Amino acid sequence: MDVDRVHATGVEPYRWATPPPYLPALGSPGVASEDDGPGGSVRRDHSGGANQGWTVGMQFFWALYRKELRILASSWILYVYLSLFLFFSGWFYYQGILSYSAWSIQAPAGTVVNVQQHLFVPLYSNMMFFLVLLLPILTMRLVAEERRQGTYSLLVTYPGSPLALLGAKYLSAFTIFLGGLLFSSIYPFTTSLWGGVEWPLLVSTYLGILLCGAAILAIGLFFSTLAEHYLVAALLTETVSLFFWLIGWVADYLPDRFSRILYGVSFYHRLRPFLLGVVDTDDALYFLNVACTLLILGYYLIYREQRS
Repeated sequence: MDVDRVHATGVEPYRWATPPPYLPALGSPGVASEDDGPGGSVRRDHSGGANQGWTVGMQFFWALYRKELRILASSWILYVYLSLFLFFSGWFYYQGILSYSAWSIQAPAGTVVNVQQHLFVPLYSNMMFFLVLLLPILTMRLVAEERRQGTYSLLVTYPGSPLALLGAKYLSAFTIFLGGLLFSSIYPFTTSLWGGVEWPLLVSTYLGILLCGAAILAIGLFFSTLAEHYLVAALLTETVSLFFWLIGWVADYLPDRFSRILYGVSFYHRLRPFLLGVVDTDDALYFLNVACTLLILGYYLIYREQRS
């Protein structure tokens, strides 16, 4: 941040009276020698401001990432998210077992009912639909809550923002999302005790869920950056995510030239091949493009506010 902009805006990002405790302390570039005491000398690093800026940015990134995880771990959000996710995913698994048992009984003698098709595809389809409804609570307060608490203006003027700011908040939400999926891995391991499990298909399934979830988290972080209140951010994320999930069913009733377009943007139809064990690079790139586009837009919003 240059001196002219500091004088123009009246903001001094490096001189907070009481900086947030989770932010790394800022000082002049230097590396203390081992025998340096409180009054000792410090060896200055004159290798360039770029390296120092990168170091400060990474310090800010990891400090904010740890802070976000601590906040999530001590708030109701984590417990509500994990409780609802594990309860409903367990319910879906239980219903899937009942359905699979019914198929096995009705199947002709000697026929082996496919576990992936009759158990895991419905299980993970329902699980992902529930995640579409649930993931917005992980992202709704990431930036909107900083605005409410009055710390947002400090964060966006700190060196390393806004890229480190967005990255740390996104990674914290993705970590919780990934942790919930790791808990759900108990279902295929339990199934493997009594039935044949095709592990490559399950790897494909979890990859698709991770990609779809990453796109939804990026949508949520963008709206949390845009909205003034976290409930507005949650509502907008729910609406947009549901739209992209359900749009494929609307396409079934439209002419082919329109249905192909809607199928192409439908989260469900992009996820479906992963559930069947097909890793299509087009589908993977679609989810990654959605995530990257929304993160870039969020970066632009923060950068614009930083420069205004």
